[in-house]
Amino acid sequence: MKKFILVTLIMFSSCKDLKKTDNKVEEKLKRTDFRLANSDFTIIEFNPEWYWIFQDEKPTATELSLDELSKIEPILKKAIEKHNEGLETDSRWRLELEGYKRQYVATLNEKGEKEIWLNFFCLDFEFDKWRSEIPLVEDGGNCFFNIKINLTTKSYKDLRINSIA
Repeated sequence: MKKFILVTLIMFSSCKDLKKTDNKVEEKLKRTDFRLANSDFTIIEFNPEWYWIFQDEKPTATELSLDELSKIEPILKKAIEKHNEGLETDSRWRLELEGYKRQYVATLNEKGEKEIWLNFFCLDFEFDKWRSEIPLVEDGGNCFFNIKINLTTKSYKDLRINSIA
């Protein structure tokens, strides 16, 4: 509980010092506690049994700072823009950054680089344990997608969108 309170205080006090982030990201970070009932973000501790997420890696659990969270957004935005190139606006494969709950899992890969696995699912998807467990769903199209972001190399990989039944 002490760690949670400390992280919360640091998170809210540090938001004033964020630099080089657009106002939208900064505002989202300011109002996001990752544990409050109204938050649509959560950080989940790495579980080594998630072999299906980290198939070719031997990751190690690590923490995720507010500064690192702000560095994820530009990489994520670039990945979504690149993915959406050439897709029609009503495509079932088109992705957006708004309208989703997000789960973050931070790891260190075999090279010691910090990687974050982000899992997205539509806000109206009902899953009571979403703050502590990863929902396993089949189909659903662009209502469910995930991606890995490497903060060390400022790159992304493994953008995956659920299939459509």
